[in-house]
Amino acid sequence: MYIKQLRLSNFRNYKTLTLDFNPKVNVFVGNNAQGKSNILEAVYLLAAARSFRAAKDGDMIQSGQDYSLISGDVVTEATHNLEVVLQKNAPKVLRVDKKETQQKQFVGVFNVVLFTPDDLYLIKGSPGDRRRFLDLEISQVDAGYRSLLLDYQKVLQHRNSLLKTIAFEQKDPGMLEIWDQQLIEIGSRLIVKRAEMIHKLGLLSRLMHRGLSNGSEELMLRYIPFFVSNPEEENEYSYQAVKSRFTEALLSTKSLEYKRGYTLVGPQRDDFQFLINRLDAKIYGSQGQQRTAVLACRLAELEYMKSETGSYPAILLDDVMSELDQLRRHFLLELLHKKVQTIITTTNIADFEQKITEDAAVYHVKAGQVQERR
Repeated sequence: MYIKQLRLSNFRNYKTLTLDFNPKVNVFVGNNAQGKSNILEAVYLLAAARSFRAAKDGDMIQSGQDYSLISGDVVTEATHNLEVVLQKNAPKVLRVDKKETQQKQFVGVFNVVLFTPDDLYLIKGSPGDRRRFLDLEISQVDAGYRSLLLDYQKVLQHRNSLLKTIAFEQKDPGMLEIWDQQLIEIGSRLIVKRAEMIHKLGLLSRLMHRGLSNGSEELMLRYIPFFVSNPEEENEYSYQAVKSRFTEALLSTKSLEYKRGYTLVGPQRDDFQFLINRLDAKIYGSQGQQRTAVLACRLAELEYMKSETGSYPAILLDDVMSELDQLRRHFLLELLHKKVQTIITTTNIADFEQKITEDAAVYHVKAGQVQERR
């Protein structure tokens, strides 16, 4: 799986841009604030239908313009054209092969893994950050999960709305029963899928981490659904077991929910941990250890997606070479060079070994102008 061509109109600092990509390694070189990361952002949009940087879609539209078009030809089992149209005063439009589609059908056509210096949020950030990571990664490879997630969000919204009327308008709580049942059934299926994903990703991350750390440390990922009070205990994640725990938790908090006016339990409160030598990396890991753990997780995502879809995703590396020592740079590039399409931004081409750049497409980026090195 790779992107063959990218076309931009009115996107960030690019009035127009057409780029042909190497199926293997692509390196974008330039000083900061020239537009390198904007290219990665555009490619990411074609996979996730959202930015990894902008809080609002309108922030990506070039100043003074009403719209932005991001279009790409991606090669999977066949070649598909993907388009994202961002508009100042209207919702974004998504198209697959010129046909307008919804986000749940758009996400998953083309898959990517992104690694940036800000990825320490996976360890240092909030549970919400980690849940968003889980949801995006599973959604890229599992259309069923995407549908479940949307259904759960709708049920949660309806249930919270009803709880608010119960709390503040003294409405009959008996009306909650139908939403309780759906919350438990859909939420339990989400938790089972998350547990399966963390188990697989954890095994793969452990292997990658051994290579990155020369076998000196052991990495584990541990899922902590909302009903687990002691993460170190063994927990069963069959549908029936999760449904039983969910039902118990909902019953035990019902009276408090009536007072507060919102749902207190469910997968919207899940989390997971990175453990290095069985210690929580958020508390006990150095920044170097944390960065290595996140890199191992990102590399494991490649293998996880390959196992789920049959194809490797593309990987986007945004100015991460300067954050890694020589050993980790070598391990990373050796691994990627032979497996997946890699799109890298850097301020210094000297961070790359000559045998990598000889086979790569190298582009120089300056003030929104991109020129391929010949």
